[in-house]
Amino acid sequence: MSRLIDCNFDDKTKFMTLTFKENIQDIDFSNNEFTNFIRRLNYKLYGVKKAMLKYIAVWEIQKRGAIHYHIIFFDFPFVKAKQLEKIWGNGYIKINKIDVDSKENRGRYLSKYFSKDVDEKDYKKKSFFKSKNLKKPKVYKMLTDVVDVNIKDPKVIYSKEYTRLIPEKQVIRNDEELTNKKFKQSRVIYLKMRKE
Repeated sequence: MSRLIDCNFDDKTKFMTLTFKENIQDIDFSNNEFTNFIRRLNYKLYGVKKAMLKYIAVWEIQKRGAIHYHIIFFDFPFVKAKQLEKIWGNGYIKINKIDVDSKENRGRYLSKYFSKDVDEKDYKKKSFFKSKNLKKPKVYKMLTDVVDVNIKDPKVIYSKEYTRLIPEKQVIRNDEELTNKKFKQSRVIYLKMRKE
């Protein structure tokens, strides 16, 4: 998530919260209202039905049980809050320009809103939305037996190390299926590098 945010972040990126005036707890209804809001907003801004808005959104449950939405809009023009509230039509909106201390931390800072209360969400209901026109981050994977990685390199913005289980290579003879798969630990070092 943080890579997707970092890849699309610009000086017109905004953070919006949509809340319902009523205590709406029906996720199907609220997701439908959210989708309709995105369509209306897109048409209001661009005058076409083709999806032009660039966004990532997630719903969350308030303490009172009502559903609300957090949205990050990329390349979003200035629109008065009252006008956005009218387009939403279900309650209140709050919109802010995103002010994070360093551009390297934007994605990690904002992605916390998208991972909160994941366990409480109904696994059968859509909880995450994104437009199809977002730039995709470039991810490079390297397999190496080299243990030395210089995480003090000035190009390294963020690093994390963890282990994971991967299946060991097994030889299957005479087309027999092996039901007793063996796993081994694999070390993973995640590095986020500054662009040159």
